[in-house]
Amino acid sequence: LHPAHRRDGKGRHMNDPNYDPRTLRVDESEMLKVLGKSNLSPAQKQWWDIKKRYADTILLFKTGKFYEIFHMDADRAVEVLDFQYMKGTDAHAGFPEISYGQFTDRLVRAGLKVARVEQTETPDMLKERKQRTPRGQKKPTVMNREVCSVTTAGTRTFCFMDDDSALTMEGGMGGGSSGGIGPLIVIKETKIENTTADGDDGDEIKPVCE
Repeated sequence: LHPAHRRDGKGRHMNDPNYDPRTLRVDESEMLKVLGKSNLSPAQKQWWDIKKRYADTILLFKTGKFYEIFHMDADRAVEVLDFQYMKGTDAHAGFPEISYGQFTDRLVRAGLKVARVEQTETPDMLKERKQRTPRGQKKPTVMNREVCSVTTAGTRTFCFMDDDSALTMEGGMGGGSSGGIGPLIVIKETKIENTTADGDDGDEIKPVCE
């Protein structure tokens, strides 16, 4: 996972012109060796499974009433949010869910992409899923979690969890200050046939933006 040795989900090195920074190749056995661990907990495996698909995104990983941030994401969060690391051998930080809007806003303003990973089942639902697991199959031990939103400066929308003060502050929507949140722009490319003056279709198909 060191930047000098990082590969994308298809095993391509960062120097490869087709390298995809959105994905990450994770060799669990090598990682355990480096971390000095014998295994990963089910929740840690779940985090890495999501991180492999959102490598360029800060994951806010919901645990109870808190959003927790791990590993390389925690390093960036500590830097941007001026947090202190939580105790433990792995990089780890976090904040209560009530502060989601405040801290997401600061991360996005720092140019980061932020994913909200929510628990999509309750403990009772997990218990029921265990009971439905056929005999002989490994029973689930961790609640389902899914990426429910991805927020960037260019795709910013606001829900009840967000800090919407940027919409009313000086330099907000349409303002001139770089500190505000600008309007969203959607560009759609459509191909149209190049028709000549005499009505014949030309050889080109020209893309235009709407």
